[in-house]
Amino acid sequence: MNNNEKSYMHVALVLDASGSMAGIRNATVESLKKFFKGFASEEDKTILDVWQFNDKVRHIVDGADLAKGAPETLEGYETDGCTALYDAVCVGIDELGRKLAAMPEAERPDGVAFAILTDGFENASTDFTARDVKSRITHQTVKYNWQFQFLAANQDAITAGTGLGIAARACAQIDATEDGIECMCASGGSFSMALGEARRVARKVRSLRRK
Repeated sequence: MNNNEKSYMHVALVLDASGSMAGIRNATVESLKKFFKGFASEEDKTILDVWQFNDKVRHIVDGADLAKGAPETLEGYETDGCTALYDAVCVGIDELGRKLAAMPEAERPDGVAFAILTDGFENASTDFTARDVKSRITHQTVKYNWQFQFLAANQDAITAGTGLGIAARACAQIDATEDGIECMCASGGSFSMALGEARRVARKVRSLRRK
């Protein structure tokens, strides 16, 4: 199968790296690596970007092809500090948006899945606000059909996620434990199901483009 026949889905993950994640750092890395390895498919092109955030935002996976062992780059994930959630989401959306806008239209993704994973509340952003986050999420959802997911622990995930412009059905409560992270990534888990649905949408879009 050549690249023109494959559906192309771009996965973006904004990942909490604050100090409270330290106890599940290894479980988070290993669960995500295992999940992304399993999610790679010969039928699809899947590109991954990951931003980690604490007091600062860091782009730790940049345009990695899951078919080429990309999840190993998650080893760069380190935990410390506070929770600049708003800064991270806005930086991730802006940087990915610029990257995709620079691509020829025919080469852009058939779908974008943008997931936010956090175990706590915003407490450290300096450049962006909740209003900035909601504005960007609404814009990308309505104009470009990006699919957002909010995975959160130690808070009401639906209330927090919908407050940022994410549909209630795409907000999921998780447990900030090793078992909770493993469950989130396992077959039938919230993250697995969300990306599976995003892939089905991307395949449908690619099929329509071929006609």
